[in-house]
Amino acid sequence: MTGYAPLPRPRHEPDVADETQRRVHHELLRLVREAAQTRSPMPGELELTTRIDCTRQQLRNAMSDLESHGIVRRRQGAVTTVDPIALRMSVRLEEQYEHAELLDRMGFRSQVDVLASRTGPLPAAAAAVMELPTDTPSVSVRKRWWADEQVAMIADDVVPVDGPTPFDPNESIFTVISRVWGEPVVWEVTTPGVAVLDDEMAGLFERPAGSPVMTLELIGIGASGRRLLHSVEYHAPDVVSYSLVRTVRPPWSTA
Repeated sequence: MTGYAPLPRPRHEPDVADETQRRVHHELLRLVREAAQTRSPMPGELELTTRIDCTRQQLRNAMSDLESHGIVRRRQGAVTTVDPIALRMSVRLEEQYEHAELLDRMGFRSQVDVLASRTGPLPAAAAAVMELPTDTPSVSVRKRWWADEQVAMIADDVVPVDGPTPFDPNESIFTVISRVWGEPVVWEVTTPGVAVLDDEMAGLFERPAGSPVMTLELIGIGASGRRLLHSVEYHAPDVVSYSLVRTVRPPWSTA
């Protein structure tokens, strides 16, 4: 039985040769994702090396990484196929990654831009779920992530702070939290939902108003139990869809 794990990174530390291998790995992931979407086998080795612009050895290295994680199946004299379930395992609701890293793991060309940032009192909705006074100082940022020139996700992150705090909105929100509170977010309570885009959000997503998106409301908690982060994420489900892995408990005995 295949053991699933997150999609791998290229094996080597980056130098010129390793950056080439990283590019090959990334381009192969993109083709794997396309094959999974169309339920079709992977092209042959010659076509892949031509499309990716790489050597056979570079392709084989990248393919071996994916095979070791159950993403592709190769048999002598047969076509190479993609296991769509193993691929879904790399985008799991119960695992937290920086979103740009997640998109990169899926073979997307990713970028992120800061749409807005502010300092001021903790918003009422965040204060309520974090059980903090509404006059608690906070920093907040709205960011947008792109995947192959499509908007994949917008996030509104709010971090309570203890007085005036230097804040670079381009910085990872998890780095900000560790610097401000001296501890990282170690787990999150995540509530999924669905929303339709209003005019403002539709413009940011470059989609028609009323388009559905998946939402995730996150409360980030440190090892001390302190509530460190409130975030609302809006995901375009046709760009990146998430899977949830649940343990199946044996049924209770009726004897």
